[in-house]
Amino acid sequence: MTAKKTDQNVESVKEPSYLSVLYSKIYHNKKVWRLLDDERIQSVLSFGARKRIVADMLEDIQTNSNVLQIGCTFGEQMQKTADKIGRYGAYVIADVLSEQLRRAKQNLKGDKIEFKLYDGRKPFEQKYDTVICFMLLHELPEASKKKVINNALDAVRQGGKVIFADYHRPATWNVWRFILKPFNRLFFPFAEKLWDKPIKNYARQNAHFSWEKKTFGGRMYQKIVAVRQISDEKKPETKPSFY
Repeated sequence: MTAKKTDQNVESVKEPSYLSVLYSKIYHNKKVWRLLDDERIQSVLSFGARKRIVADMLEDIQTNSNVLQIGCTFGEQMQKTADKIGRYGAYVIADVLSEQLRRAKQNLKGDKIEFKLYDGRKPFEQKYDTVICFMLLHELPEASKKKVINNALDAVRQGGKVIFADYHRPATWNVWRFILKPFNRLFFPFAEKLWDKPIKNYARQNAHFSWEKKTFGGRMYQKIVAVRQISDEKKPETKPSFY
């Protein structure tokens, strides 16, 4: 099985400054890649919640659909998504780092995977059945978070879904929240914005979507599904009932 090449020149996308300053030891280090691609490590880092989050997310993806994912991930999430989409769908993975796209291209199997060198802070030209932001938003500064969320929402068709999976404010009884506070301050300084502000509040036109929220791992993680509502003029006509 072959995958499509990136469709943009490597020189055309500049690495964001926040990424190079805060996360270069993760995204530019092959030893770290090998570690984080181990699903057992992902399970430990997510306190066992990751498998359930991915399984729940896959239920929202239709086989043979057209799917965009903003940002490469570690572990098996992208391969499981490609498998769910199937050979008659299309899966576009967009990332701002060419080396992460190369890593994904080497690891993933699938005929209909396209790797797109692209900055998710810029609008997407095409429309998709489903758009995925999986564990991406917590890494983004506020201005970038707002742009990515709205670009994801704008990229979905009428009746389509945008799936956000990310961190959430832990429940008051969850003792891990005392560890997460200092950890976030050291490694993910933007993560706690998701504790304080619902993802839907970043949307310019959140009334155009129906929103569904689930939490996992003692409310440490959330999965938000935003479904673009079909406008009245595009809804199919219904015939009056005989009765």
